[in-house]
Parts: sequence; C-alpha cells; structure tokens
Amino acid sequence: MKIIKSTIIVITAIALLSGCNSGKHLLRKANKTFESGAYSKAIKQYRKAIPKISRREQVLANYNLGECFRILNQNASAEQTYGRLVRRGDNIKDALYKFTEVLVKNRKYAEAEQTLEIFARQHPEDIRIENMRETIKFAREHDVTSQKEYIVENFAIANSVSNDFCPIFATNDYETIFFTSSRQSGRKDRKRHDVTGEYVSNIYQTQLGKNGEWNKTMKVEDLSTKKEEEGACSFNSSYTTLYFTKTQGRYEDLAGSSIYTANRDNNYNWSAPEIVNLIADSVNVGQPSVSPDELTLYFVSDMPGGFGGHDIWKSTRTSKSDTWDQPINLGEKINTKGDEMFPYCRFENEFYFSSTGHVGLGGLDIYKAVQADDGSWTVENMGEPFNSNYDDFGMIFEGETDNGYFTSNRTGGKGGDDIYHFYVNVPVIEYYVEGIICDAKTKTPLAGDVKIIGNNGSTLIRKTEKDGTYRFKLTANTDYLCIASSDKHLNQKSRLSTVGYEDSYVFADTLYLTPTDKPIEIPNIFYEYAKADLNPQSKDALDKLVEIMRDNPAIVIELAAHTDSRGTDRVNDDLSQQRAQAVVDYMIDEGIDENRMIAAGYGKHQPKIVDKETAEKYPFLSVGRKLDDKYINTFKDDEEKFELCHQLNRRTELIVIGVNR
Repeated sequence: MKIIKSTIIVITAIALLSGCNSGKHLLRKANKTFESGAYSKAIKQYRKAIPKISRREQVLANYNLGECFRILNQNASAEQTYGRLVRRGDNIKDALYKFTEVLVKNRKYAEAEQTLEIFARQHPEDIRIENMRETIKFAREHDVTSQKEYIVENFAIANSVSNDFCPIFATNDYETIFFTSSRQSGRKDRKRHDVTGEYVSNIYQTQLGKNGEWNKTMKVEDLSTKKEEEGACSFNSSYTTLYFTKTQGRYEDLAGSSIYTANRDNNYNWSAPEIVNLIADSVNVGQPSVSPDELTLYFVSDMPGGFGGHDIWKSTRTSKSDTWDQPINLGEKINTKGDEMFPYCRFENEFYFSSTGHVGLGGLDIYKAVQADDGSWTVENMGEPFNSNYDDFGMIFEGETDNGYFTSNRTGGKGGDDIYHFYVNVPVIEYYVEGIICDAKTKTPLAGDVKIIGNNGSTLIRKTEKDGTYRFKLTANTDYLCIASSDKHLNQKSRLSTVGYEDSYVFADTLYLTPTDKPIEIPNIFYEYAKADLNPQSKDALDKLVEIMRDNPAIVIELAAHTDSRGTDRVNDDLSQQRAQAVVDYMIDEGIDENRMIAAGYGKHQPKIVDKETAEKYPFLSVGRKLDDKYINTFKDDEEKFELCHQLNRRTELIVIGVNR
C-alpha cells in the first residue's frame, strides 16, 4: 500500500404463555440430559431451548452449553459460547476461567492472558490463577503451529494489475463485498495521479452468484465519481449506511479527504453522500470504521496532537441521532511514531489495524487490539500468514467466524495491492435455501420479492431472478420465516429451520402465490341452515382468511357471499348479505381493520363458473360451464350430482378491490 498518498483514500398472551411453557419444558429436559452426562444430546436440546426461554434462564443454559462443547473438545464452539456470556456480562464465575482455558486450547494466548487477568482482579484468592499464567507462558513459547490452520488465497475475481484494497461486507449474508480500486475504467487516455501514479480510486463490488462463484466486479456508480477519489469503507451493522473516504475536490488538485455517509434503501438506491463533520476542512481524515452499535467512529488522520505520522482516532456520540463529539486519539498503546492505519471494529472492545511503528515483520503489519474493562489496550501482532515483510492491512471477518479477507502487496499477486481470502482449514458448514415462487393457478414462475426473517433478528430482502428463483445463505441454529410477494398476487409464506443440522444443507422451497385478478373462493365456511350464523366447523377456514389479511396488510377486499338458486330473490339476497357481514364481523373481532373490508351479498344472481380445479375434482363438470338452473336441472334424476351443483353455488369469495400504497 502506498502510504505516501496525499489523502487517506484507500401474537396473543396465550400464545406467548404457551411458548414460555414450551421453553421451560425444553430447558428442564436439556438440564436433565446434561446432568446425566449425555453431552452431545444435550447440545441439541439446549439449542432448541435457549431461543424460547427468558434472558435470566439463558445465562445458566449457555454456560452448560459451553461446558458440553468443552468436555467434547469442540473448542471453537466452546470459545464462542463462553465468549458470548462474557461479552454480555453474565455473572458466572467459572465462565471467565473456562473461557481462558479454551482460548489457550485454541492458541489465542494474548486473549487468554487478558481474560485471566480480568478473572484475577475479580477473584484474587483463586488458587488456579498462577498455574494458568504459567500454562499460557509455556504454551506460547512452545507453539510453532498456531497459524498453520489458516489457508490464505488470492481473491482473484476482485484483483487487477492496479491497487485493489480494503474489502468490506455489504450485506449481512456476507455475499456482497465492496472494495476500493484504482484500476482503469472509462476513458483510457485520462491522466494518472501525480502523487500515487495511479488512476482515480473508486468503490467497486462483487456478489456471490447462485452457482457459488463470485461475479465479475463492477463499479458502484451511485457512489463513485470521475474527478474525486473514493476510498476505504465501513457499513453499519444493519448494512443501510455506508461510511466512506472521499476527497473534497478534484484529485488533480491534491485535495484533502473527509468521511462521508450515504444511506441505502430496500431497493438498493443510494442517497446523496453527506460529509461527517469531525474536524476542520483543512485536516485529512479517512478510513472510517463504525462500531456495531454505531456510537463510536474510528478513523485515521495526521491532525496535530498525534504521536507521529498517521494515527488512529475515535469520535463518539450518545445516540445515532446525535452529532459526533470531538475526536480523541487512541493513545500511545495503539499509536506510534510510525503510521497506524486501516482500523476495523469487529466487536465493541476489539478492533484490528495496521502499523509501521509496532514490532513486526516489515512494512505495514496487521494487529489485533482488545480493550479491557479498565480501558487499557492489549495489542497483538497477527503473525503469519496474515503478515509478511510487505504491506498487510485492511482485515475483516465474516461475522463471528475466523474467516475473512485482508489486503497485501506481497509477491504472487496480480499487481499492486491485492485482496486475499483467509479461512480456517476445517470443513465449512453452510446452509442455504433455494426456491422458486409460482402462480398457484398456472404453476408458472413469477418474478417478485422474497423476505426471510430469522429468530436471531436478521432480515434479508431480495428480488427473485426473472425465472422466479431465489437463494439465501442461512445461519446455523436459526428458525426462519420466508415471505414471497409478486404483483397481483397474495403474499405467501413458509417456515424452515437450521436447528439440529450438523452438516451443510440446502433447503428447497416452492411458494405458490394465489392470483388476485379473479375472485378467490374460501372453502369450508359453513353457516347454520337458512341462517347467517357461522358454524363452529368454519373456524379453521375463517382463521385462514384472517391470516391472509395479516400477511397482506395493504389489500382492501370485498367479501362476497353467494347462495344456491332455491328460494326467492329477496330471501337469498338478504341471507347472503348477512352471511358476508358475519364473516367480516368475525375478522373485525380478530383485529382486522374494518376499513379494509366490504361485505357484499349476491344471492343467487352469480352462479359459479366451473374452473379447472373443480373440473378435476368432479369430472362430470366441464371447465367454463355456468352452474345455472338450466344446467343443474339436467341432473334431477341424479340426486347426488344435483345437490353437489347447488352446494358449489353456496360459496364465500374474497375479491381484492384495492391496494393501499
């Protein structure tokens, strides 16, 4: 990385009670299994119980889950589980000590030392402390294989002969990556930057395709300009706001850099970039990284008051709506007389950066910084294979996994700075759902939108391909709700879960959407004979109708009731109107807005037209045949068919008459 650049561009109460009781039952079952020593079985049971129990009950359940992993030597999972307890501040004494143990097993000695010292301050009388100190020291001195578990590969699809650097995940499924590149694009005769010798750097992206391969890179046109440079980026935790570096003027003028933000809506449209006011315009700032809670912004600057070269600073705010406070230098434990650059905030108390001033292998090295409860920092060189005697920087991680990306100009790349992918050399367990949305009548594919909501708080929205297909990457031990929508169709949903799956799996899901261009018959709504009173047998059908209205909150409907042809017009008109109103009243009682429904009784004036489904069910009927008296009377000598035709005319239909935008 050429650091001589002039800028830093680079549900009801009953249902709730039922769920609670279910969770307590699952927890008791898991605890009993744990106490019996059946740890592998207990893991599955705790995973099912934890999402359904209270925050207080989750503390001990997570600790026992961590114990299961530790005893079974599933140390990566044990570390993640104990770590979750520690980060959340759950007060179980041995959780911190057991966390230290598995960190040592996982060769994370600096973290183990920090965790042990926190434990020692809290429990100085514990006789295990000194022995653990000696264990960590011995393990560190004799460890020669700590980094061999990682594989590092050139992320070739994103690299060019120019500088390609600072990748960042742009969606919470980790299937879209933004990065910065100074590759040539557009006019081939444009000049190179006088200082760097490179073309203007802009923001590019690549996406993971349905075939599992990364797609060809493209410039993010809404964020990139021809005369100004864009650089290192950072997304907020919901991936709706981008913080990025940008020059304040033409690159030929050696303009200074600032941090800007842009917001992205559900259709992936970007708002106009706005500058983040941190310091005077004359001072260079850039390379932003925002904390998960979006209340701390780390950045790089050579402003006065630092320790030399470029330093890492931070600015904080009380809430997301507040302005950023006066910048604070991170201090001498982080900053040196050299250059500290490219911060990446992974957790609230953990970030990564690169430096030429700390002891390293040469050039920019990547370091991990962890902040203790007292505010002090522990800094650790990430070592090989992440660091080399070249420039290594811009490290990111895929969520809480040990897989991610970084940048390096080490030998063997395509040229200049290249992006590298690193991952743990163990089988990767991944879950996907691949599906298609179709018209329920014609069974033909539909283009539309699919939303997938996880009980872990995640929400993903994606447009289908033209052939109606879609694909999402899923998270382990998570229950999902899938909702599909398409113009002139009712929304449809399905459920799936990765809970209990220990190996990679691809879920297949087809969602059939009912078209709204014609009346939709709601079967199995029954009334008392010659009355408008709803029969108790109708409850399932009525509840299904309520569910349709809840799943499609924008539609306005006519609820149409029809009778058979027997009886006078007046009696049938009144009866059908009363029956339609009875259904509407039921839905109002269930919480559906009365302004979204109109009750209409059509009596015997609109006999049913036989559709394909009805003809398939009753082969003696022909598609398109109207069940009027003339036709029905042809079956007078066949009582079964005669009564069936009258029954088919006695129906309740839903007609979409409007959509509230």
